[in-house]
Amino acid sequence: MPDAKILIIEDECITAMEIQKKLELWGHEVVGVAGSGEQAIEIADKTIPDLVLADIILKGDMDGIDAVEHISKRMNISAIYLTAHADQNTFKRAKITKPSGYVIKPFDDKELKFNIEIALYNKEIQTGEEDLKDKERLRAVTDFILSSTPALTSKMRIEDTGGFLKEFARFFQNNMKPKFDRELGLNSEPRDDAEQLLQEYIVWISNLFSNLGFIVQPHLEEFWIQECLWGTRAIDNKVFCLMCKAMTELSFMWTGLEGSVEHDYRLGLRPPLCRFQYKLEDEK
Repeated sequence: MPDAKILIIEDECITAMEIQKKLELWGHEVVGVAGSGEQAIEIADKTIPDLVLADIILKGDMDGIDAVEHISKRMNISAIYLTAHADQNTFKRAKITKPSGYVIKPFDDKELKFNIEIALYNKEIQTGEEDLKDKERLRAVTDFILSSTPALTSKMRIEDTGGFLKEFARFFQNNMKPKFDRELGLNSEPRDDAEQLLQEYIVWISNLFSNLGFIVQPHLEEFWIQECLWGTRAIDNKVFCLMCKAMTELSFMWTGLEGSVEHDYRLGLRPPLCRFQYKLEDEK
């Protein structure tokens, strides 16, 4: 992974400058140098680094292990600890965060460079595997939808609709939520930037529908389906619309945002043309 984005967490200015100079010489981009855990989290949220090089002992209430643990909950990063502290208790705490390396100070350039290259290589492999899983899950959802079409076009009985939609919602959640949590940084902790999260969600759900075969146009707080996957068949069978409604409402619930989804369908001169509009509740 050439030109990796790397965040340095080090409260000794001279040491931090030396590390930054080495990284830039090796072709990497240093996205920031943090002297505290709190500052590291703030920089990471803004820059989304590929790798974090973290000293463990820092000034303030949060040490390097705490910072790495917090950042890794928000995004998929690799971490290498650079520390003079090699005691067993510190190592046990660091190990819980699943770092890519643990380098004892003082270290030489070859040791640091080797650990960085291994960490970035493993991250690249992991990302490729996750992308492959995402494609397989998306294909599974698409296959579920398309394989259901013959049954739906034959006029599913009303009493069977509820059970079918519950099964579809369960299948959709099992396959799509891992990708959703990872890409929107919702693996463990809720986000407190509601407006930004909503915008990222609109992009995510628009891309999902597009990948499923719909023609989609995203907007600031809504997205439009300009061409339906099922074409004119959706006019005669509302179960198709209910499946789309289930995907939008369920995925919006995953965000943890307080609000609602409004669905208008068969708009304009060329039905079906649907609009999904997201409204956040006013803060009290």
